[in-house]
Amino acid sequence: MPMKRWRLEIIVLICVFLVSGCGVRWQIKDTWFIVYEVSSQGAVLPLAGALVSVAGENYTGTRYTDSEGKAFFQIPPGTYSVQVGKSGYNTVTDTITIFTLELTSGRYVYELVPQGN
Repeated sequence: MPMKRWRLEIIVLICVFLVSGCGVRWQIKDTWFIVYEVSSQGAVLPLAGALVSVAGENYTGTRYTDSEGKAFFQIPPGTYSVQVGKSGYNTVTDTITIFTLELTSGRYVYELVPQGN
């Protein structure tokens, strides 16, 4: 009889751990957004200072790209609307899905085209 009670207590502790949100952190996905432009000579150039916005049921965030054209987010599983823009460039919109237990980091690459081109 004491052995069954011990098992029940362990099961209850595990359930409390999972329901409380502990243990969910491992599902958050390292996600990179890479933004570039193509020069008139055809060179691919990172675009610094582009605004990347991510919005969904589980997360909303905004970041500017760095000098390498990269913006880093940590996003939980779900479906998100993405908007990438910069003054003088056409805005790009997209929908992405972050999957539970996905083992690789997410990388999303976007080209911004100057307005009028």
